[in-house]
Amino acid sequence: MQKFSVDLPSSDRRVVRKWRLLVVSFYGSLLAAMLIMALMSNRDVQVAHSDPPFEAHNK
Repeated sequence: MQKFSVDLPSSDRRVVRKWRLLVVSFYGSLLAAMLIMALMSNRDVQVAHSDPPFEAHNK
């Protein structure tokens, strides 16, 4: 079973809090880097024009 931080002694809770902060900051920095890269890139989406299938079939 999973132990919750309230079930731990105060010394272990301090360690859990530090690790939680480290993990959240690591994943937050990854997310921020991906967001910055997505905003800085210039990817124009080009859609190929095609006739609808029923019109192409009737020709």
